[in-house]
Amino acid sequence: MKTLKLFLLTLFAAALFPTLVSAANIYNRYGMVLLQQSDGSYTIKDAQKYEPLIGDPYRLPKVLVPYEAKVPAYNNSAMETVVPETVVYKKSVTGDDLPLMIYRSGRDNSPVVFHIHGGGWVSGSYTGAAAFCKTLAGKYGVTVVSIEYSFANAPGVRLEDTVDDCYDAVDYVLGRAEEYGIDPERVGFVGSSAGGHLSACCAMHFPQTKAYAGWYGAYDMQYTMDNYAPASNVKKHQRYDVFLNGWDPDYVARFSPVKMAESKSGLSYKAILFTGTADITIGPDNARRYREALAGAGLNDVKVVTYKNVTHTIGKSYAAADMYTRSLRLFAKAL
Repeated sequence: MKTLKLFLLTLFAAALFPTLVSAANIYNRYGMVLLQQSDGSYTIKDAQKYEPLIGDPYRLPKVLVPYEAKVPAYNNSAMETVVPETVVYKKSVTGDDLPLMIYRSGRDNSPVVFHIHGGGWVSGSYTGAAAFCKTLAGKYGVTVVSIEYSFANAPGVRLEDTVDDCYDAVDYVLGRAEEYGIDPERVGFVGSSAGGHLSACCAMHFPQTKAYAGWYGAYDMQYTMDNYAPASNVKKHQRYDVFLNGWDPDYVARFSPVKMAESKSGLSYKAILFTGTADITIGPDNARRYREALAGAGLNDVKVVTYKNVTHTIGKSYAAADMYTRSLRLFAKAL
């Protein structure tokens, strides 16, 4: 009887509040979102925003053809051997559990790569990029740890809390090197967008760093946020008010990798930064600015890979296979 009542209640609730299902985005080969029209044809979402960077996007070949990125470097048989485990490494400032996911390589004393996801510091998940993490662990023998962190839209969270979360996650794992079968002196970092920012902070913070891969990272925070959440976008701008300490430029600079590099010297790891010329999300100039900042800190082994006409969503574009393959090779060789 109890089960029947619950079933009827569920049906009643579903009738009153039908679930709205959003269709997944459709991308073209450049990572632009396509909008399907009633006649089945496509247009480019926010097409006019691309014009200052690359001119009229409609002139590009196959620009209105849906595209699905494939990464041949991902090894299915190797991925099947990797079963990730989740552990909680600390409580956040809001009292919530912060987990990390460990993809063990199955080898003793393996190097370790820390992955940090993107999502504008307000979304995304440590469970993302699983194919990359599993391939790196299963095929290349590198243990991978994917980190969750405090989000900017949680009450009272500031940027320093989020950065500290990532530092604490790395310390947690390296402090248990024997338990996880890793070599704490062979460390790499990788991250996308907001995760590119956080992983860049970590790479400079930990002297054991041997390699860094930045996927369309937010390295110059003031430049990034002026593009991503400008004052003209009042709702979005206000979302980051507490996180950025009232948009205090000195505070933002404290946690900006470009500015942080100014106080560094003797950095000695290999780095590769990926960017697209059509990045209207955080601006296309982040990678160049960070490479110049790293050079000032003594790190000259930095390669910037720029994909023509590609957006912030490199992972959905024709460049996805190249970006992920180069990243896998970097860690396989440098660690």
